[in-house]
Amino acid sequence: MSGRRGQANLLSLAVALTALVSAATLGLVVADGALAGADREPGERRAAGVAAERLVSAEATTVRENVLDGEAIAGLSAADLDALAPPVADRSVRVRLGGETLLERGDPTGVTVERVVLVAERTTRSRSVAVGDGDTVTLPRRTDRVELTFAAGSTVETVRVNGRVLLHDPGGLAGQFVVEPSRYETATLSFAGGTAQVGIESRPLRTEKATLRVTVDD
Repeated sequence: MSGRRGQANLLSLAVALTALVSAATLGLVVADGALAGADREPGERRAAGVAAERLVSAEATTVRENVLDGEAIAGLSAADLDALAPPVADRSVRVRLGGETLLERGDPTGVTVERVVLVAERTTRSRSVAVGDGDTVTLPRRTDRVELTFAAGSTVETVRVNGRVLLHDPGGLAGQFVVEPSRYETATLSFAGGTAQVGIESRPLRTEKATLRVTVDD
């Protein structure tokens, strides 16, 4: 009896050791997988974060910080993004703005970084007005570029924007001029020295809120 009991105890011990080794092996596999994921994710997150930050701050893609230039961002290429944010080079990457995919390389399923931004689109407004000495014309908000075309026979000598002289000719302004008022304040043109028929083409910025999403994968 004692011999059989001893054999049974040895068998139980062997089973227990086998279960312990199996559990330890499984734990190591799971731990290795978790560490590999942890090692990979910071690189992806950093790359996505750098790309998002550069897109909303770089002069090439914005009109000012966190205000994307709609035209520039629509033409963004993978090469442009690599130049702006070197950490994304040679990685799978996707950039979405609102519901539109701006660019995609590979099939990224990794980390996504989001930024809430404004997207600026330039619109063109044209009109022709008769002006005299002391007349004023207020431009649309966020106008940063204006073309003034003076018809033949103009005797207007001076054009000011918010009191600052932009154009002056004692003989009368004639032809076309491009002026760039500050887009941070509403601009008012004032005319002095005579009369003229003036074509005014302004390019105000219109902004809309959107979410920028950058997804990066190894």
